[in-house]
Amino acid sequence: MELVELIHQDCDYHFAIIDNEIDEELLTKAKELGIDLTGYKHVIETSGTRHSESRHGKESADRSPLSIEDYLLIPYIIKHRDSIEISNHRTKKHGLKTILYRKTIGNQYVYVEEIRIGRNKSLAFVSLYKRPIKKASQ
Repeated sequence: MELVELIHQDCDYHFAIIDNEIDEELLTKAKELGIDLTGYKHVIETSGTRHSESRHGKESADRSPLSIEDYLLIPYIIKHRDSIEISNHRTKKHGLKTILYRKTIGNQYVYVEEIRIGRNKSLAFVSLYKRPIKKASQ
């Protein structure tokens, strides 16, 4: 359970590979924007989980706090997303473009990665949050 250890920061390593492959839809969308994601992989790091926990975890003020089960949905959200968007919004820390994945699984999940260029060649975890789905009044 490498991902669980990383999220709880009970490990000696600082990142885990979520997926070694970028799917065709994302490769095509990126290429249309002049971004070549060939050879990239999806990764998650302890710095990203710390950020997400402080803003969206059970100790945060978030009304829909994240659980370990929510983090374990990340690979599923990436592969089975309802929508994907390469955003012009850049991360504060590194100033890199981001990718937003949206998936409804009981709640609306939004998973955000930054596109790390250069020799890192990774799509790195920035944030994960969830919002309840508003039910239609009956």
